[in-house]
Formats: sequence, C-alpha cells, structure tokens
Amino acid sequence: MTLQTILMDVDGTMTDISSAGTKTAESDPMEILKRLVMERHAVNAAAAEQMIRDCGDPGIHCLSEFLPGLQVDPDAYFDALHRELAKSIVIPEDTVAFLRAMKQKGIRVCSATTNSRFMTLAKLSVAGLADRHGCPYLSAFHSGNEFHDPEGKFSEHFFPNILKRHNYDPETTMMIGDDPERDLYPAQKAGIRCCAILCRTQTQPVLFKNGGIFVRSLKILADSIAAN
Repeated sequence: MTLQTILMDVDGTMTDISSAGTKTAESDPMEILKRLVMERHAVNAAAAEQMIRDCGDPGIHCLSEFLPGLQVDPDAYFDALHRELAKSIVIPEDTVAFLRAMKQKGIRVCSATTNSRFMTLAKLSVAGLADRHGCPYLSAFHSGNEFHDPEGKFSEHFFPNILKRHNYDPETTMMIGDDPERDLYPAQKAGIRCCAILCRTQTQPVLFKNGGIFVRSLKILADSIAAN
C-alpha cells in the first residue's frame, strides 16, 4: 500500500487498557480539573464545576481550552492527567514501532479520535512519545471537537470534514481504528480507500473482510505500507 496520510484512532488503537488499573471517578478529566480549580480558587466541588461550565460547553470544547479563564496552569493539568492515565492505560509496543516506522518512511500520521489534542498528548506521554507541546510522530490532530459538532467523531460529517478541510486525498489516505462501526464504515463512506481495524486478540495475523484489513498487530501494517 502506498500512502501519504494515515488517520489513526487513539483509544483501543494507539492505547490499550492496562490490566493493572481501571478508570475511576478520580481519573476523569473533569474531576481532575475540578480539583485544580478548587485548589486555585478555594471553592467547593459544585462551585468549581460551575466555574468550568461557565467557560463553555464541555461537549464541544476541550477542557484545556478553559484553563486561561480558570487561571489554571496548563502544565499542572497535563501532569495530573498524565499521572492518572498512567494507572489505567498502556501504549502497546506495536504502537511505538508503528509510529516510528511511519516517521522513518515519511508518511504523516494524524490522530482521528474523540480525544482532543491535549488529551491525545497526555495519553501518548504515558510512553514518553509526547509532552504538552507536541508529539514528533503526529503531524496533525483531528479530534471530536475540531468542528464543534456535539456528535464529535461519531458525526457522519467527521471524516468528510477532515478530508475537505485538510485536503487529504482519499485515494492515498488510510484510516486505522479498532471499531468497525466507528472507524471502518464511516471512513469508507467518506471515500477513504484503505481502512484497517486493529484487533490484538484475533487469531489470524490478517483478515480481509467488509472491505477492510483486520490485523492482529500494527507491525503487520507497518511492513506493508510505503510512501506515495
């Protein structure tokens, strides 16, 4: 496969759930930000949440966008997210290998995910692949809130909007995700030629079905992709 651009999901694709931990209320981004607002302004939880919501709708904005108005240090929020995420997710070795391989081949990789840029960076920082300011392996971040659509990534317009706004050629673009309903079929409908679904638990290394490539490891994809 010869490609110029790879759109890549984050949860379940770049990341995996760690067997050592699970997401708790304390690790929820809103709860983390509430704690920081409570500390910064000496208010209770209810008042802190109201201050956050007064900054905008969390359904269409990343919470990090509210940090200046809340007078919360971005580094403090990022570091708190990093600490909590490290308890509940891992970045599998095949993700690291894939991102490095694509960079070596000169193929741009862009996130296409419900996660904001800020959250994507926080998750990749668990493996030292990113910091608050960026990631050397990602060329762009296409998040659920990019188009301020309440449905985010789950909107039927998500993939068409990405292709149109950023002038990606669907013939030389691949979408990689872990959920056919959210990643494969919507991308195909938008005209994206190549789509891959990662299923690290499947028995066969590669399966071809429903017009997509189902792989057990991202390393398999990395070996089959060349730059256009």
